[in-house]
Amino acid sequence: MKNKLIAALAGVIVLTGCATTVPQYPQLPPVKVITETVEVEVYAPPLPNAINLTDVEWKVITNTPCKPATGKHKQGWYTTEKFQTEEYVKEDGSTATRTSRDAEGNRIELEQLTDKHGDPIEVCGNLEEKIIEIEKELDGGFVVMALTPDGYEAMAANLQEIKRYIAQQKEIIYYYREATAPKGKDGWLEENKERQQNQLDAAAADNDQPQQPQPQPQPDSTGSRILNLFKPKND
Repeated sequence: MKNKLIAALAGVIVLTGCATTVPQYPQLPPVKVITETVEVEVYAPPLPNAINLTDVEWKVITNTPCKPATGKHKQGWYTTEKFQTEEYVKEDGSTATRTSRDAEGNRIELEQLTDKHGDPIEVCGNLEEKIIEIEKELDGGFVVMALTPDGYEAMAANLQEIKRYIAQQKEIIYYYREATAPKGKDGWLEENKERQQNQLDAAAADNDQPQQPQPQPQPDSTGSRILNLFKPKND
């Protein structure tokens, strides 16, 4: 019985020593994080080529006002000039047109033309003139793509809106091209050096602060309580 008690006490002592012994590890140095600014080359695609527009020929066609026909153009339509004209030679040898005058110096008015029935002929706007002109251009056909004044105004407003949108998009493109453009070797190096120095100063300030004492492990009283279990009790 005595030997069993001694063996039990030895086992309790070994277990108590394992439970109360805490390994001591060396304190690790603080981790320092340093950020380095690296220039990133952003590809800037070239701008598109300039717009190459083709001239558009506009023809204004109207049927008002109506004027008396006083002559006929060599292309076939009636003219409405009020006074007779004549060609003359200038001093430099070139020719020009001027209004004809009578012996008293008054302008000579043209008489209104009449048709085969004797009815006076009138020319209303330039409709007849443009019909003959376009038929000659299209070799016999008369086809026009017409716009009303309101439609022309709406088209002009739409073109201005497109122009505004393109201009604003252009400003955005120029902004990002300048924002992502390389700042040069010296500029990036100076900025990177300054940021690195600021981080090193901050890390040094943290290391200068006094270290707080680490709490030492207190001996566990579990072994004492176990030994008390094996003490003989006094009846």
